[in-house]
Amino acid sequence: MEDVYRYIEEHLPATLEELRRLVEQPSVSAQNVGIQETASLVVQMLREHGFETRLLNGHKGNFPVVYGELRGASPKTLLFYNHYDVQPPEPLELWTTPPFKLAAYDEYVRARGVSDNKGDIVARLAAIKAIKATRGELPVSIKFFIEGDEEVGSPHLEEFTREHGPLFQADACLWEGGEVNWGGQPVIQLGLKGIMCLDLDVETADRDAHSSMATVVPNAIWRLVWALSTLKDREENILVEGFYDSVAAPTAEETAALDAIPPEEDKLRESMGLKAFLQNLSGREFWRRHYLAPTINVCGIIGGYTGEGSKTVLPHLAKAKLDVRLVPNIEPEDIAAKIRRHLDRHGFSDVKLTLMEGEKAARTPMSSPWVRVMREAARDVYGLEPVVIPNMAGSGPMYCFTDILGLPVATSGVGYPECRMHAPDENIRLADFVKGTKMVAAVIDRFARS
Repeated sequence: MEDVYRYIEEHLPATLEELRRLVEQPSVSAQNVGIQETASLVVQMLREHGFETRLLNGHKGNFPVVYGELRGASPKTLLFYNHYDVQPPEPLELWTTPPFKLAAYDEYVRARGVSDNKGDIVARLAAIKAIKATRGELPVSIKFFIEGDEEVGSPHLEEFTREHGPLFQADACLWEGGEVNWGGQPVIQLGLKGIMCLDLDVETADRDAHSSMATVVPNAIWRLVWALSTLKDREENILVEGFYDSVAAPTAEETAALDAIPPEEDKLRESMGLKAFLQNLSGREFWRRHYLAPTINVCGIIGGYTGEGSKTVLPHLAKAKLDVRLVPNIEPEDIAAKIRRHLDRHGFSDVKLTLMEGEKAARTPMSSPWVRVMREAARDVYGLEPVVIPNMAGSGPMYCFTDILGLPVATSGVGYPECRMHAPDENIRLADFVKGTKMVAAVIDRFARS
């Protein structure tokens, strides 16, 4: 593979220009900015690399999915899942350089999407180009599934995948991206938590009142705070009846994988400016909770007056936005129903609950032959033992690929712990970008020989 790796290094300037071309086309799904233009650009880029492509209409009005296929020498097929949409760039004033202009430096590049997820799209295309240029053809067939709704929760992607499943049949799936850890070891993650987003709404009267009425008129914000306080105690235990019923204990392999994670939690804590993590967690228990435990999180509370000066008002409306991270065997609709019953049981039947969106958890067994391929490829490129984790703490539509398409799935990408994903000054290091590209090439090679 040295000839392939050398090609990747020598053609880095051209690859960075391709990255510039993609990241400088805005594609903010939350604001419907540049989505159609970016989908068309991705189609064009895949065609330039020899792919047969189709632009598939999203299900129920979702943004288009880009399909690409390039035949290889063997009957094996590897599916790449990616997304072309990005997070909103706001707050713009916190960016050092404009978010949709690629800022290139000696060691890194910065722009919205370089890490999540356009950098990985370009890295995968660069790896394919290098193999074709040095070997004449791909050793396996490659398919791309590139969607435009990931950053808004991939709504209806399950229905889309069921409808178009035969088109995306493959033998394994390389997930959208990944990273190295603080010590430079490649991190391979085999699953994702599910997610469910909820709105809680309280209305206590038909209008705001003078705050002197607080003696006799209910305050919507207090009502909401009291309802929220029933969901979790101060020891971080979720109090919703039956919430943990379906949570399975980790397997012996998964426990061993958690024990093998390098003790880097202090570096994460320092990076975030924290004095301590919740309950002073560290070691195995820190990683177990982070990767395997479900959560209920309050994303924001809206209500009352928060402007300059004072306004002595008694609010009649209040809203909280929550997200719930789910582990395998927990269904979003079941948890929403349990939260509804919990609120009713604790005297909050007046609190309106709206389920906004939901994705199921997914996990590939650590014993899968696909995991062995990923391990071997990582050792080839990084010269280090990879860190293999049962699943990441975040969420995404991986269930569509593990459970509907029936594929083993694992992550690999060009990120690192300080890439500022979803934040201002999103960036990647060029060294990680090159190694991440080589990793894709090594995965293709190892997969062909497995």
